[in-house]
Amino acid sequence: MISRLPVRLWLRGVLLSTALLDELTFGFLVVGLPLARDRFHMSYEQVGLLFTVGALAALVIEPGINLASDHISKRVPILGGMACLVFAFGLAALTTSYPLLLLAVALANPAIGAAVGLAQAALVEQRPATSTRTLARWTMLSSVGDLLSPLVVAVTAAAGGGWTALSLIGAALWLLAGCVTLPLPFPAPASLPRDDAMDGETSAPSGWAGVRLAVSSALRDTLLLRWMGVLFMATMVDEIFLGFTGLLLRDHLHATIATTSIILALGMVGGMAGLFALEWFLVRRPDLHQAGVRLLPWLALLTLAGIVTLLLAPSLWLAGIGLFVIGLGATSWYPVAKAAAYDRLPGRAGLALAIIGLLMPLELILPALVGVLADRFGLIAALGFLGLAPIGVLLLAPRPNPNAVVSRETV
Repeated sequence: MISRLPVRLWLRGVLLSTALLDELTFGFLVVGLPLARDRFHMSYEQVGLLFTVGALAALVIEPGINLASDHISKRVPILGGMACLVFAFGLAALTTSYPLLLLAVALANPAIGAAVGLAQAALVEQRPATSTRTLARWTMLSSVGDLLSPLVVAVTAAAGGGWTALSLIGAALWLLAGCVTLPLPFPAPASLPRDDAMDGETSAPSGWAGVRLAVSSALRDTLLLRWMGVLFMATMVDEIFLGFTGLLLRDHLHATIATTSIILALGMVGGMAGLFALEWFLVRRPDLHQAGVRLLPWLALLTLAGIVTLLLAPSLWLAGIGLFVIGLGATSWYPVAKAAAYDRLPGRAGLALAIIGLLMPLELILPALVGVLADRFGLIAALGFLGLAPIGVLLLAPRPNPNAVVSRETV
């Protein structure tokens, strides 16, 4: 029975499940957007403002939460984030006011950073030696959530439910997650914060002065900055790439909507296959971090081959093969690079998340930039720009450390 599992395994299972809940419930706003538009009678500008307000709220609020989480038990902000998500989804379900819907989205975005982002950080801190495997599993569960979200929306709509029903489902799922998490004790991190500013017997400043010093030190870490670059490259071949690929299939290869959906699904299948392959590879390697880093250039080359195949494909079946290969190679960039970024700041996962969050403005600008390129130079040029990501990985990814300590922790 689940209740007889060791508490530590039960806690890890609950924290990992937040990755699935994140993609599942936040997918309601994306997939169920027509339902929300009908309920609130939104214009296209109001729809755009909805996403902009949410992103800006996360940009402003999340860094403070992440930095504070290194100085308290992550149990507090995780449970607080879950409670805030219950309130936000409940508000979105019960209101018919567009300003209150904006408030709900503005609350939900930083709350997801606390509940989900810090759940990931807690998992990494508990077992830093196996963080690459943890993040591979995390990414797999996120992909499952991506697949389940349209299914839940379709079933809800077919049953006569609308935006209110979807929002209530979201609130109920996060309430359940919070109730399950509440009684579970959080262990102390497996590694203590390392302060690069400490030298001999000199102690680091406390309070905000210490936070500023830690942030300044992290921003001078060139290896951390390079791993952040790799994470941005992973963003370039994620949802944005798939969205514009769908347009390419429709406009250039004249695929039907059904065929386009099937071919795009091949990319997701390739991604799942790549993550399973990464898990299989890592479980046989004692040097988990370095094994992933060594594999990364080969994954980048595989992705590059898939992108070239897709862009030059004269037929739909060849485009499908290219997209499958892209998913096979690119989906594993995130767990490898994110684990390496965490590894640069052992015991300070909150600080790592805050530094990585500096990429958010670039991620907000990227879709608009790609749209401008597509308008002025065509879809091939826009996808070609995104397709430079594997070259970026080859240039940015640091080489493996031959002196790294090997860990044989496999659970």
